[in-house]
Order: sequence, then structure tokens, then C-alpha cells
Amino acid sequence: MAETLRPDICVIGGGPGGLSVAAAAAAFGVPTVLVEGHKMGGNSLNAGCVASKALLAAARRAEATRSAKIFGVDVRDTGVNFSAVHRHIHSVIAAVAPAGSAERFAGLGIRVIHAPAKFKDRNTVVAGDIEIRARRFVIATGSKPALPAIPGLDSGPYLTSESIFDLTERPEHLIIIGAGPSGLELAQGFRRLGSSVTVIEAAQPLGKDDPECAAVVLAQLEREVLPRYLSTQRWFAGKGSGEPTVKVTEIGRWQQKQQMWLLTVCSAQFPADQAQ
Repeated sequence: MAETLRPDICVIGGGPGGLSVAAAAAAFGVPTVLVEGHKMGGNSLNAGCVASKALLAAARRAEATRSAKIFGVDVRDTGVNFSAVHRHIHSVIAAVAPAGSAERFAGLGIRVIHAPAKFKDRNTVVAGDIEIRARRFVIATGSKPALPAIPGLDSGPYLTSESIFDLTERPEHLIIIGAGPSGLELAQGFRRLGSSVTVIEAAQPLGKDDPECAAVVLAQLEREVLPRYLSTQRWFAGKGSGEPTVKVTEIGRWQQKQQMWLLTVCSAQFPADQAQ
């Protein structure tokens, strides 16, 4: 190895959790190493909270313009420039990024290493050509989108709750698998920006949230003529006539085929330390 480090604490993961631990340790004068193999700021900055809220901010303004007539304000042009929305999202990410940058944390006295981390043994982590032998390791790698076991899904085009923010063109029709908070906020955002949206959920929408609070949110979404909740236990994805297709079977009752522009999976997450 080119170098061996012996800090008190080695933090693996440069998302909100890892950054908080590293900053707190450095504030107490503890020798700290931070290892991040992807983007500093983690999912929260690059494809989670910051990105999704920037999308929703644009969508809220589009909806306000669209509904202004009830207040006597006649707005003639309510067109959405989706490439400009994309630029807005990434400009917000860029504005927030310095707070979690490698330069800022290096200034706090933290050694920042950009490389995937791998345990060599219980006391040693290897990151690139650097070996880290720390007294304590903190694993703060977060989670990644998990693909559901839908036949044909891996053979067709799909997005996740992370990659959807790379879109520069507005999808005409977006099918979202998963009616949890992430899926529904994307559904509302894209609907307000002009996309047709279908939400597929095998269980109860917002089923893990407080029922009374969930009812308020779902009622608002229905007022916006947004969701078609296809409650289902059987489905498959594939291509029909050259176009991506999702076929949904509701238990013993009916079938529906959806031609789609894009399929977005927002159904579950799994630990990012299993991503490889």
C-alpha cells in the first residue's frame, strides 16, 4: 500500500449521517478519516431530499400559475420548459453542495479519501491504495433503490428515485411503482409539470404513515386528478409492439396494459453496503 493511516475514527460514507459523525469527531479534536466512493453529500443531496424538493418547488409554481384564474389572475402561458426545470434542480444541488464538500471537511482537519472502501479484516479498511487502521469504524453508507421482483423489468428501460433527476425531457407518461412518500412526491411533481402519471401499489398507499395524515395527502392528490392506484399482486414489464409496456392484473378482476414513456421504481431501498 502507498500509505497507511491510523486515525481514531474512520467514517465510511459521505452522506448526512457520515458527515455529521465526522464533523462532530473533528470538533472534539479526534483524528478522523472520511471515505466516500461516490459523490459527497450522498443520496440526500444528489438524488433525495434536495433534488426532490427542488422538483416540487418548480411543480408548485406551475400549479399556482395554472390555478391563478380562480383569483382573477389570467395567465395565458403556462408552458413548462422541462430542460430549464432540470437546470434548476441541479443548480440547487450545486448551491447546497459546498456545505458537504471535501474541501470544507478537509478544512475541519478531516482526511477525505475518494475511493470505494473495503474491509481487509475487522481492524483494517482499504480505500484505493490507502490502508486505514482505525480504533473505531462508522459505517454510514445509506441505502440504494431496490428493484422489485417483476418479470421483465430488468430487460426494459426504467428509472429509479435517483436516476429520474437526470431527465432533461418531460415524460409524456410516467408509471411509478410504489405509493410511499418518494413515489407520491414524484407523482405529484411530474403531474403538475404536465406528465400523465399512473401509480402502481401492491398494498395501501402511504401504508406506513399515520392513517389520518395519509388520508389528507391522498385526498389532495385525488383532487389534482393525479393517481390511478392499481392495487395489484401480479404484474410484468416488457415490450409490446416495440414500446415499453406494463401489464397489471388485479386479483381475479381485470387486466390493464399501460403504454409508457418511462417506468420509475420507488418501491424499496436496501443497504448501500450491499450495492456491489
